[in-house]
Amino acid sequence: MPFSFVSEGFKFYANTFVSFTLKTFPVFILIGLCTATGEILLNNENFFSWGAIFFIFTNMFLNPFILVLSILLVNDLKSENLKETIGYYLVSFQLFFKAFLLTLVLSLITLVGLILFVIPGIYLASRLILAPFYLIIENTSITEALDKSWNVTKTNQIKFIYLVLFYWFILLMPYFLVLSVVSAFLISEGATQIPYLINISINTLLSYFQMVILAYPLFFVFRGIKASE
Repeated sequence: MPFSFVSEGFKFYANTFVSFTLKTFPVFILIGLCTATGEILLNNENFFSWGAIFFIFTNMFLNPFILVLSILLVNDLKSENLKETIGYYLVSFQLFFKAFLLTLVLSLITLVGLILFVIPGIYLASRLILAPFYLIIENTSITEALDKSWNVTKTNQIKFIYLVLFYWFILLMPYFLVLSVVSAFLISEGATQIPYLINISINTLLSYFQMVILAYPLFFVFRGIKASE
C-alpha cells in the first residue's frame, strides 16, 4: 500500500513543480548559501565560531523552517487551496521550533536503534516516519505526533520498513553521486576544495531534493493512511 502512494506523490510533484519551486526556492538558496559559508568558516581557525553560528542557524532554523513550509505547501496544493506565500512563511516561522525538536527526537531515537544492531533503528524509524505530518498538518504536540505515527503504522509494519529503507536509499543516492562527481572534479583540476559558488549550488539542490522526497511521496502515504482511518 505505501508504495502506490509514493508513485502518486512523484506524479503530483511533476504537476505542481512550478508552484512548489517558486514559493520555496529562495529558502533553499539561503540554505545552500549558509551551508557553504559555514563549511568554509569552520575550516578556518580564525572564523571557526562564525562557522558554528552558520551551522546552528541552518540546522536549528532553516532546515525545520523549510520542512514545515514544504509540507504545508504540498497539503494545500493537493486540496487546491493555495494561499499567499507570506502566509506560509509566517506559519512556518511559528512552527519551526516544534519541527526542530521533533526532528531531533526522531534522529536520536533512530540513532540509538541503529547502534543497537541496526534493525531496531530501522524498525523505530519506520514506525515514526509519519510524525512530522501530524505535527505540521494537524498541529499536534510532539508526543502526540509520535504516538499517532506509532499507532497508524502498527498494521502493515513490514511495508513501512520497506518504505523507510526505500526512502533512505533514494535520499542518500544523490549524495553519493554528487560526492563522486565532486571528487573526480577536484582530482582532475588539482583543487583542494570545492569552488564557493559550486558548493552553494550543490547544497541548494541537495536540500531541495531532500524536501521533495519528504514532502511529496511521504505526504501521500500520510494522506492515504488518514483516508483509511
